[in-house]
Amino acid sequence: MRSAAVLLLMAWAMPAASQESVERRKHALEVLLKNLVPSRTNFNGRINATDKSWEDWVRRTGELPPDFDAMPSYPELPDPLVIREPGHDVPVKTPADWARQKRLLRAQIEHWVFGKMPPPPGNLRAVVTGVRTEGAVTVRDVRLEFGPGHRGSLRVQLMIPPGKGPFPVFLTNHPRTRPWVATAVRRGYIACIYFAADPMYGNEDDSDKFIELYPEYDFSCLARWAWAGMRAVDYLHTLPEVDKNKIGLTGHSRNGKQALVAAAFDERIGAVIPSSGNTGESNPWRFTTDMFANESLQLLTGAQPHWFHPRLRFFTGREDKLPVDQHTLMALVAPRGLMLYTAYSESASNPVGFEQAYRAARRVYQFLRKEENVWLHLRAGEHATTAGDIENFLDFFDAVFGRKPFPKWETWVHGYAFDDWRKLSGETANPLSYPRRAPGDFLKSADTPAAWLQKKEALRKNLLWAMGDEPAGIHFPARRKLDGQVMTSSGWLPSIFNRPQPNAEGLARIRSEGMGLAELAFGDDLNGTLFYPLGADGKPAPGRRPAVIWLHPYTYQNGWSAGMPWSSKRADYILDHRPSFPALTKRGFAVLAFDQIGFGSRVLDAGRFYQRYPKWSLLGKMVADTRAAVDALAALEVVDPDRIYLLGYALGAKVGLATAALEDRVRGVAAVCGVDPLRLSTPNKGTEGLRHYSHLHGLLPRLGFFIGQEDRVPFDYGEVLAMAAPKPAMVVAPTLDRYARIADVQREIEAARQVYRLLGREAALRVEMPEDFNRFPRRLQEQVYDWLAALP
Repeated sequence: MRSAAVLLLMAWAMPAASQESVERRKHALEVLLKNLVPSRTNFNGRINATDKSWEDWVRRTGELPPDFDAMPSYPELPDPLVIREPGHDVPVKTPADWARQKRLLRAQIEHWVFGKMPPPPGNLRAVVTGVRTEGAVTVRDVRLEFGPGHRGSLRVQLMIPPGKGPFPVFLTNHPRTRPWVATAVRRGYIACIYFAADPMYGNEDDSDKFIELYPEYDFSCLARWAWAGMRAVDYLHTLPEVDKNKIGLTGHSRNGKQALVAAAFDERIGAVIPSSGNTGESNPWRFTTDMFANESLQLLTGAQPHWFHPRLRFFTGREDKLPVDQHTLMALVAPRGLMLYTAYSESASNPVGFEQAYRAARRVYQFLRKEENVWLHLRAGEHATTAGDIENFLDFFDAVFGRKPFPKWETWVHGYAFDDWRKLSGETANPLSYPRRAPGDFLKSADTPAAWLQKKEALRKNLLWAMGDEPAGIHFPARRKLDGQVMTSSGWLPSIFNRPQPNAEGLARIRSEGMGLAELAFGDDLNGTLFYPLGADGKPAPGRRPAVIWLHPYTYQNGWSAGMPWSSKRADYILDHRPSFPALTKRGFAVLAFDQIGFGSRVLDAGRFYQRYPKWSLLGKMVADTRAAVDALAALEVVDPDRIYLLGYALGAKVGLATAALEDRVRGVAAVCGVDPLRLSTPNKGTEGLRHYSHLHGLLPRLGFFIGQEDRVPFDYGEVLAMAAPKPAMVVAPTLDRYARIADVQREIEAARQVYRLLGREAALRVEMPEDFNRFPRRLQEQVYDWLAALP
């Protein structure tokens, strides 16, 4: 039976079973089925005893998505210290409030994300199946039996160091074939392994049989692994050699996901380190949408449909409607030990998502006066761990358990906070000193082309004010030919990203796709990669060719190469929103790609940006770098300087629009999910609004002064698009983009269209509004490429 808390939240999500509500829910399901990649059926595990895929579950149960229109939007991470009730919010102020909130949060997490778990069985018994010694260490194999008729079983293996206990415990579901327990034993911990993990590790998953053992519970695979870990804790609590207050749990990748669930639901676990579990672990769902190009909700619930409850897949593209997120699990661990641990350059990660989750969870630790128990470590490297990482884990356990005083880790990569910027810059702005504005009002005094030129200059100054005070700079010496040595470098990170290099091996990798490759130096000592078409003889195609600058989305972890076929281990199942450079070069384009500041090979460069340039902005720097890239392209003898275009998605679209508005040599721009209605994105719209720029990503901090006074913002994207006129522009605005309400986006676009009409170039503005989420799928890419290829 469902708890009262679950019934309450379900009533909130679906307050009325009206026919209109049912029709909206049916349509939401149709949109999902139309736009989602079908879920896998050949995975290691089972969704349940009946269904082989998510689609099977939908057909069998007839369950519909919730009525999203009736659910509140939380564009940022929901505050765990606020109890959400129908009609009002209640702040958590007392321990009793927090105890109540924990019950509600756990119920919501089970309902929407992991499924309902059984209660503790209460009849656990342990059968020792073997004891041996390895040197001075005792190895004990145990079979736990529990549940109805004691039909449930779970294998457990203990490695007990010599000496007099009680000992702390290092608990994991990693088998010994993964090097996770040896260091723990040397550090004086009992190592305990429970055999509930993916069969890919070479052992049977004991938790799989829980499906038949508890048919009335719909707990997913990750929840079953976590529940198994709790049964291991049941056993550990019976052992005199165990220090029951010092049980530390950890796991890596998918095992990190289950470790966090177990610690959130079992308060006997004294500390937990979820390591590199990324999406579905410490990177919130809200920071896994397609524009972040990591493992999105869509990807993960399709590629591994058994890991989570099928209900979670309904929230694809509507992550803001989830009443909980992964930071909620972290909050439920408080005040016990928690260390977030991942690599900032992992292909499936997102350092900004981790930082936001850490900030949100830290607030709960501060409320409980245990801030010293929550750590953040964003390490260098990729997914795999080293022996040194395990030592770091044990340092954390030792510190939290009071065994040794290791200093707290709080390593940041982006590290931006609006209040920090205000202190650094000393900036102030009174929004009331700015006039109220509305979409299209700039045309009232610009009804002729000449009048528009004057107005355009005023709008340009407003945009430049928002982008900050750009310091004086110099031009990088232009290069005419593609041969010769390039003296700039992108550093060591591109090797982690597996990017093709301009050497024999790298060239061979892409030559089969009809492309050549060269490095290009430009701007403030920057380095980019130029892809160009090859002729039938395998040499650069003759003549000058048009060029496209690809401007990447919010791919903090690996920049412009995120998800490229050569950098993805999941090329057979990766979502198709990554750009296809071969598709562009086959149309005759040269393509320049480079990392924006704070992304990819430059991921560490934004951390001190506002200490170095307190009056400038990250977006201003991105536009300056893009204009420098135009400089470099225009100088090349293989590029037609009169046919340089910009193509951007999400962040890249914003950079592209601003650059096209300011840079005359840009002859056209394609912007996918880039037109933001800043003045119309008020808090009641349920979008990130101005906070996206001023608080979350730090792109334009000055906009933070206008929160609550959005209609006084000095510039808006309709004006930026108008400033690009009469250049050809293709704007893609999906109707279900949760970051910008489509009706408001339409108002901005229509305001810009009036300028195109005024200048006699209305046909140069093309607008596509697919019924889709914030994505750049392959079918849409082909439309954009065809549009670019047709430009004169």
